[in-house]
Amino acid sequence: MKRLIPLFLLLILGLFVGCTKMGSGVSGTPHVVVSIPPYISLVKEIVGDTMTVNSALGPSFDPHTAEATPHQMKMVQNADLFIGVGEGYERKLLSALREGTKEVRILEMDEKIPLLSYSEDTNFVDACQDISLPLTASKDLHFWLGPKSLIIQVEVLIQALSELKPENSTLYSDNGHALIKKLKALDARLQDKLRLFQKKAIIVSHASLGYFCYDYNLIQIAVECEGKSPRPQDISRVFELAKHSEVVCVFTGPQFNNKGAEMVADKFNLRVESFDPLAEDVLATIQKIANDITK
Repeated sequence: MKRLIPLFLLLILGLFVGCTKMGSGVSGTPHVVVSIPPYISLVKEIVGDTMTVNSALGPSFDPHTAEATPHQMKMVQNADLFIGVGEGYERKLLSALREGTKEVRILEMDEKIPLLSYSEDTNFVDACQDISLPLTASKDLHFWLGPKSLIIQVEVLIQALSELKPENSTLYSDNGHALIKKLKALDARLQDKLRLFQKKAIIVSHASLGYFCYDYNLIQIAVECEGKSPRPQDISRVFELAKHSEVVCVFTGPQFNNKGAEMVADKFNLRVESFDPLAEDVLATIQKIANDITK
């Protein structure tokens, strides 16, 4: 009988350790991994300190050309929820999830919200749009930079995060709807601020402001051709577009090749503004874009 007692204690200890390993994050705190940094601020605004939130991709990388690293793949395998936006580099991350041993919830935001199509977006013109078969099936995935789209996304996030930790669903609903109220106030301010700029154009290195321009009836002229660095003929086309448009300013970004946009700015003596589409504080980014346009 005395020999059985230590054995029983070892079994109890082993069970306790096993249960501890099954927990998520620190002391069972769920771990959320987002595809790009702007969703860190959105998720944190909803969950507060009840979850840990990290981005697989850093702000200095272009999600269109980035390749998922083993570290990033391991990060999503250890997560409880992965939130993606549909960018190409996520394919390896999703493949890693299928190969992992842990069950990870997946929220693919691009499948949950209405998307703009480049070919049907009347507020968008790019350097190669007059070439046959331009961007016909391409969807604009920069939906975090439009306040109206963000309002829909917050509702989606509230539901996904509440399913991950149901005991906090009331807290997440309250926080999420407070964020929606903040977004609606931002949208109202920008509608007023940008009213006089409707149908005026902005030139961008990379076509990341489609949802912003759609919300406020601005024209986005992209220097890139189908997401690729512009060729000489593309620059010539942008010159023509700029010549016949009322261009307010030129936007560049740290992740992109800005030479073409800077050439256009030099030729037409246009003001150049820089913004980071992948900055973590997405509401501040949107406000900065509006401020830069109305300078």
